[in-house]
Amino acid sequence: MNDIAMLEDALRAHLNRRCRRAYAHELRNGMQGIFGGVDALTRAARATKPLTVPLDQLTQFVQQAIANHERGLERVLESMAPESHAPALVSLRELLMEQVRFMTNDTARHNVRLRQDFGDDMKIYAVPPRLRLITLGLLTESIDSMPTGGEIRIGGRTHGDRVQFEIADARTQPRPASFVHEAIERLVGELCGEIEYEKDASCGYAVRVALPAA
Repeated sequence: MNDIAMLEDALRAHLNRRCRRAYAHELRNGMQGIFGGVDALTRAARATKPLTVPLDQLTQFVQQAIANHERGLERVLESMAPESHAPALVSLRELLMEQVRFMTNDTARHNVRLRQDFGDDMKIYAVPPRLRLITLGLLTESIDSMPTGGEIRIGGRTHGDRVQFEIADARTQPRPASFVHEAIERLVGELCGEIEYEKDASCGYAVRVALPAA
């Protein structure tokens, strides 16, 4: 195993522990649909009057809920232990929005508000699991930097041959040196990208990442 692969594994293990609550929430969401469908089928089986919803429709609902849960489980497994390490065409906008959705329950728990502002799809050619580590690492670090709550701005757009995204938060102190930052900087460098941190006059502190556009 090469050095960058070991670094990815270490960062993934760190983020898996950090996002344990979010992964659990993702799995529970899928199970709720199944529980609802099974409950409806149980009530239908005990009904003494004609059903308002046809039985085959209830069955289809349960089947769909099971399929949705399986897809959710696959997403969780792919995030926690990805099998594919091949480069692919990725929309950074979609990936960042996916991370925002994944962390919705976590941000609410921390009283953090998220604002999004994307200019385009921001297409790049890279290994998707590596991009997820970079974006999730930066997002969780911003959330954790505001223990009393605040606002995070996420946005980006394509500028010529570069795609740039930014995560700005309302923290009052600079980002401290950490393993997460060092790992992310190495991964961004492996993608031929640049990363910079600076104080944001309108918000607090911001991190900007620029990567080669597809």
